[in-house]
Amino acid sequence: MVIAKIVFWISWLLLAYHFVGYGLFLFIITSLFKKAKISIPAPDVYPSITVICSAYNEEKVIEEKIRSFLQLNYPKDRIKMIIISDDSTDRTNEIVQKYTDQNISLVIQKPRAGKQNAHNLVLPLLDTDYVLSTDANSIFTPDCVQLLVAKMLSDKRIGLVSGEVKMVKRGSKQSGEAHYWKYEAFLKLMDSRLKTLIGANGPIYLIKRELFSEIPSNSPDDFERVLLTLKRRFIAAYEPQAIIYEEVTEKATEEISRKVRIITQEWCVLKRNIELLNPFRYPAVSFILFSHKVLRWLFFVFVLTGFVSNAFLLQFGFYRIVFILQVIFYLLGTIGLISQEKGHHIPLTGIPGYFVAMVYSSALAFWNFLQNKKINLWQPVR
Repeated sequence: MVIAKIVFWISWLLLAYHFVGYGLFLFIITSLFKKAKISIPAPDVYPSITVICSAYNEEKVIEEKIRSFLQLNYPKDRIKMIIISDDSTDRTNEIVQKYTDQNISLVIQKPRAGKQNAHNLVLPLLDTDYVLSTDANSIFTPDCVQLLVAKMLSDKRIGLVSGEVKMVKRGSKQSGEAHYWKYEAFLKLMDSRLKTLIGANGPIYLIKRELFSEIPSNSPDDFERVLLTLKRRFIAAYEPQAIIYEEVTEKATEEISRKVRIITQEWCVLKRNIELLNPFRYPAVSFILFSHKVLRWLFFVFVLTGFVSNAFLLQFGFYRIVFILQVIFYLLGTIGLISQEKGHHIPLTGIPGYFVAMVYSSALAFWNFLQNKKINLWQPVR
């Protein structure tokens, strides 16, 4: 019983630390040493930027994406866009070609090989000061690039700046993803205030051209490029006012395959950059990386050990109540996932459903990593 109690409390304390304690700790620390915000004047000469956007069968959103690029408040002669069609089979290429006379280029990757290979393909074409990576279904706000550049120029130590993704409803219902993104945005802000980001937002990040190097095909670029930036002794910053809009998923089940792919890839990235977990060489980075990322990828372990150890303590009143609450929560989550898949939304099941989906995703991703399974391609959720 003693061992069961130890396992129970360690499991739940780690979960509490990851979901609440870590963010609270960062908030307190950064509040104590908060610096006054300095207004950055517009540069005399704007740096040149290449926007790169991978697209696979994005005919429903690609035109809106292009129009948001054309409406950016940034000198037209200092910014251009390359759309890499990953062997799209719908009207994506046809739509992009209508705009190739407006600082927009179309590159077609054949055969289909994924986002990272698409980025590697256009490396020889990148002749600007900075590269801005974005996604086809994410819509720019007019000032977002200006804000990213201002942040970049505010400190010569900054090598990468991530913007903010705002989730908007696609329909009348939504999964728990929007809540997750709000908390993730808070953690990114706290990480950045403490020292550095540990992962950028894939739909909007600006990076120095010399740091935008070739990466493996199974890499989530928004994570690995941050780690490579840190290894080069630059820091990664966060600009929450540089906003891009993206539709939130209505079903947690829509997120599962994406989360499995991303977390599997992130484990591989960590393996390639394992030295960043060394607290003697990278004290702040290793702390943020472990608390923000590694604990999140492993939280399925603590959920499982917390549940199983709880089952051995049912003779005690407190533990019996906690066990019953767990069973109810996981049942609600499972019912919610099943109902969402069938097109129904049952009240009070959104957040439990998203939680259960993430437990399953992180467990499957870890299994993929142990099997050395590589996932290079993605299927857009639209």
